[in-house]
Amino acid sequence: MAEAKRKPLENNESNVGLEGFDQIFDDEEGEVSAPDATTSGVVSDPYVQAQVEKLLERFSELIALSVDQRVESSRMATQLIENQRQLIATQQILIKLMDKSIELTRHISSIEERLPAVFELPRIVEAMRQKLAAMEGIETR
Repeated sequence: MAEAKRKPLENNESNVGLEGFDQIFDDEEGEVSAPDATTSGVVSDPYVQAQVEKLLERFSELIALSVDQRVESSRMATQLIENQRQLIATQQILIKLMDKSIELTRHISSIEERLPAVFELPRIVEAMRQKLAAMEGIETR
């Protein structure tokens, strides 16, 4: 008797993994279609359709935003390149101005070296005039 009771338990245990197995094949032999979609690719459930439309709209917005950001990045890169060109041109002008400044400083230094002699000229001229007058015997005032 114990064996008679055991066999049905073994059959029940072995059938546990196959539960619903027949239903899968029975469904496959019937129509093959998804419950929420038609064969034309249009979603029949209005909630799912609304979600798909929202997702497509959001995706379109993201693509537009991405394109806008790329355009803006390109514009900024172009502006950066132009600014760098202007900076280089300004630096070249500054270098030329510094060269001119150095040249002018040298010229001014050479003039300053000669200035004491120039300032002495009126006194030298006056001394020479007095010597000439003394040599010729002319009275000075």
